[in-house]
Amino acid sequence: MKRMLLIGALAVLALSLDLGAQDARGVVDAASRAMGTATLQGVSYSATGSSYSVGQNYTAGGAWPRFTVSKYDAALNFGVPVMREEFQRVDDENPPKGGGAGPYVPESQQGGIRPIPFGPQTTRAMRDGRTENGALLIWLTPHGFLKGAAANNATVRAGQRGVQVVSFPAFGGKYTISGTLNAQNLVERVETKVSNPMYGDMALEALYSDYRDVNGVKFPMHIVQRQGGFPTFDLRVSNVQPNSDQAASLTAPPRPAGAPAAEGPARATAKELAPGFWALEGGIPMSFLVEFRDHVVVIEAPGNEERTEAMLAEVKRVTPNKPIRYVVNTHHHSDHSGGLRAVVAEGIPILTHQSNKAYYEKLFRNPSQVVPDKLSRAPKAAVIEGVGDKRVLTDGTRSVELLHLSGNLHADSLLVVYLPKERMLLQADAFAPRPPGAKPLPSSPYTTNLLEHVRKRKLDVAQLVHIHGGMDPFSALVETANRRGTN
Repeated sequence: MKRMLLIGALAVLALSLDLGAQDARGVVDAASRAMGTATLQGVSYSATGSSYSVGQNYTAGGAWPRFTVSKYDAALNFGVPVMREEFQRVDDENPPKGGGAGPYVPESQQGGIRPIPFGPQTTRAMRDGRTENGALLIWLTPHGFLKGAAANNATVRAGQRGVQVVSFPAFGGKYTISGTLNAQNLVERVETKVSNPMYGDMALEALYSDYRDVNGVKFPMHIVQRQGGFPTFDLRVSNVQPNSDQAASLTAPPRPAGAPAAEGPARATAKELAPGFWALEGGIPMSFLVEFRDHVVVIEAPGNEERTEAMLAEVKRVTPNKPIRYVVNTHHHSDHSGGLRAVVAEGIPILTHQSNKAYYEKLFRNPSQVVPDKLSRAPKAAVIEGVGDKRVLTDGTRSVELLHLSGNLHADSLLVVYLPKERMLLQADAFAPRPPGAKPLPSSPYTTNLLEHVRKRKLDVAQLVHIHGGMDPFSALVETANRRGTN
């Protein structure tokens, strides 16, 4: 009897799943007809609006910093599939707050620090639909979502306000992509979760409104993309061309011939800058190691788990008999904090500005199931100590000072690290020197703030050590901070 009941229950479940799939097909077909998706092979469109830099917020837990998008052009070919984006952004927030300038680009001589100098900054990207990232971004578009749902094992459920939510799995169930269809069979929202080294599982979503009919194709004239709950794009579309020649001409990006080359493991190499003080090279931003009498302190855990594990292994190789007492985090931006989950998993205490403490304690409890990491597999409570205006680490012979750059607009939590004996100052993102021969960089308020703190605190600095790479004499900071000019 029990076996018959079990067989019956399984049959009902299989039937319900089959009916759910049939219902989803009907819903997707109806939406495709309403939106003109079935005959849409590609589309190109233009827009203006705003873009935002993920992980570069001025305050931990706050919104991403905004830039004006003066021009945005996109083209999608659903058959390949591939998407091309090109946009120009202007750093016109006055004063600028937060990061997001991106690395220094020799061709344009832009990046490195805000405000971004020398006019609009152009970004170009090809989204290859054969890759996870490319496929997700194409499925995030309204017509791309419907095509993805039609090609995969979609299901449907009723949502609030009379909407229907269609979902389908992707890449072996690693991702679930869900789209919300309104009563007019228009896609209002598409969402999924992606992995982020710092934030864990992170919501990625797009919202669509103000649909217009363009040659039989419904297209949203207002597009908002969000990640982690905050906008990354807010665009007003001005021109749409369904089945354009531009979209039809797109081809898949070339792949290397033969089998794809396997990426080597992350590596870190210690380079001694002064007795008992090393740069841990292996990527930008970098980590640093300070040796004390019976322990060591690491400065910065950037990147991700793999990079941080390689860095910690190099620390143990260089100073094998000394435990890591602290990892110092200069500020909360994701490029400087992406390895902190690995630090927590190792049980190493973190020193960061006190404004980050409560936020980090909550953040490191976030799940990371899309790409499981050590902390998600074996959760631990983060041990975090907050730094106020100043904290001195010393063993009686060596001192390291952690100093808060209050008022610095790059991040409200920004710390610098001062080594009095070595007359060295480690800094991140408050000063971005240019290579020889580059166009002189107009002064940034981030840089003038750094110089003001050095003078106010009467620090005896001979050399600046940049966490984004390189060293400069103190005179370079003075020259740049005192320079006048416009972007």
